Amino acid sequence: MLEILAEAYLNAIDEASLKVEEGHYEAQELEKLVNQEEIINRALVLILPGESS
Repeated sequence: MLEILAEAYLNAIDEASLKVEEGHYEAQELEKLVNQEEIINRALVLILPGESS
């Protein structure tokens, strides 16, 4: 599950880099602005609400 979410995260960062400010940011720049671990952990809570702690 973590591997799938990590891949989805990378895809989302790439897509966001194209859309934010009309491509003004590179994917690597956006990655510095967000916390990958926190985003993936939040996704796990939403997907597996009874199994996270």
